[in-house]
Amino acid sequence: MVCLTNLFCWMAHVCYSLYFTDFVGEAVFGGNPKALDGTEEFNNYEEGVRFGCWGMAMYSLSCACYSLIIEKLIKRFKARKVYVGGLLFYCCGMTLMALAKHRAGVIIFSWTAGVMYSTLFTMPYLLVAHYHSEGVFEVVAEGEEKQELNVRGLGTDVAIVSSMVFLAQFILSICMGTIVSWSGTTTAVVSVAAFLSFCGAISATRIMYLDL
Repeated sequence: MVCLTNLFCWMAHVCYSLYFTDFVGEAVFGGNPKALDGTEEFNNYEEGVRFGCWGMAMYSLSCACYSLIIEKLIKRFKARKVYVGGLLFYCCGMTLMALAKHRAGVIIFSWTAGVMYSTLFTMPYLLVAHYHSEGVFEVVAEGEEKQELNVRGLGTDVAIVSSMVFLAQFILSICMGTIVSWSGTTTAVVSVAAFLSFCGAISATRIMYLDL
């Protein structure tokens, strides 16, 4: 479940990080990248792309800020609430951005992407390390923790979890263009990000946390 959750999270984040400025240029500023150079539509698109970079700057700043407090949040609220809450926070941010399609929303709701990015690089690895420190990788039907004597190394499990980013990029590269073409708007980018984040939140509730 850790890998599945991480896959959903990476897919949700890649939607934002790769296609966000295109969404701002077209859906927020009403531009058209296919318009002739020098036309109003083309200029609006370029202005939107530049403005979108400010949103991504806010996402980087929020990631740095959230990374400073995530460990304290885990100690206070436990890992399950922090993991699921972070994904739902991002889901709400992307949903509101898709609905608003406003310049202010680009700046404000981009802060939720930083929470997602920080979560991506902390929670899965904290969980894997916790499994190895406890020597428990499975809970049997009766709710008892099952000890494993012969297990993979920590580095192997970290590599498996990390590989989800490549699978996420591969899946999105295949289907994202089709989704945008089918919907007729780049708003689909942040809408899909919100949906995938919600799926990640659901799968995160099924993860074994072992009282972390």
